[in-house]
Amino acid sequence: MSNHGSNKAIIFALAGNMLIAIIKYIVAFVTGSAAMLAESIHSTADSFNQVLLLIGHKRAKKLPSEMHSLGYANEVFFWSLMVAVLLFFVGALFSIYEGVHKLMHPEDIKNVYWIFAVLVSSIAIEAKSFQVAFGEFRKTTKLPFIKAIRASTQVSLVVVVLEDSAAMAGLIIVLISTLMAWLVNPIFDALGSITVGILLLAVSILLIAEVKNLIVGESMPRERRLLMRNIIHTYKKIGHINRVQSMVMGDSKYLVLLSVDINDEMKGSEVEDMIEQLKLDLKKGIPEIGTIYIEAQDSERNRKV
Repeated sequence: MSNHGSNKAIIFALAGNMLIAIIKYIVAFVTGSAAMLAESIHSTADSFNQVLLLIGHKRAKKLPSEMHSLGYANEVFFWSLMVAVLLFFVGALFSIYEGVHKLMHPEDIKNVYWIFAVLVSSIAIEAKSFQVAFGEFRKTTKLPFIKAIRASTQVSLVVVVLEDSAAMAGLIIVLISTLMAWLVNPIFDALGSITVGILLLAVSILLIAEVKNLIVGESMPRERRLLMRNIIHTYKKIGHINRVQSMVMGDSKYLVLLSVDINDEMKGSEVEDMIEQLKLDLKKGIPEIGTIYIEAQDSERNRKV
């Protein structure tokens, strides 16, 4: 998948979250709702998330340099980690703090109809943002949602999808807690804020775990490695596959290192032509491959060793 899909989802989410944040802040100050203020902070954090992701995408496109000969594609992982640590945690801890404060000093909610109005409009905006992000994400995988999140290297899309999922869940929580605070007891407003904070905390931990795996150097999925081996085995003059190594680079491409034994009767020019054709076949069969290096060894010499 190209970066165009990721950028589309990020920009759409940024516009939606900025609009929602403005609406929520106005209503939070008018009504004095702690849960609505927590949701305002959440939407603001989401807006900053998208800005950081756009920065990451821009910096990842920098050309290779002397000190970074493989390019800067992995910068997107760093900025995604910044999103998870700085913004999700800040939003989560602030929401929990605000909820605890209101729990100790509960207050009646004012102008509750304003809250319901903003919740309905926010749900409509978030639903559209989630539809765009989820649609782009589904173009990259057909796995069940949780497995797709765990397996995906499209970290920018994963961030946006998780954000929008958390936002939709948070809005539902605020809707329920506000209704209960209005009809039953103001303490439910504080409980709603704490619940939103716990939700953000859970999402941030999940995202940190996923980004950590990508930074460390997650390998290509097993089925893709098996497909790679099957493609190599179609070349009869390759006697043995010595080593297959891969590591994700950036949002969707893999660096692949191969070592193979070749027929010792082949001429140097024939080996070069075969290796170049093999690279083309591997990239055609597995579009996720970005840069590929193939080491060709003499099978006869290896047997003697």
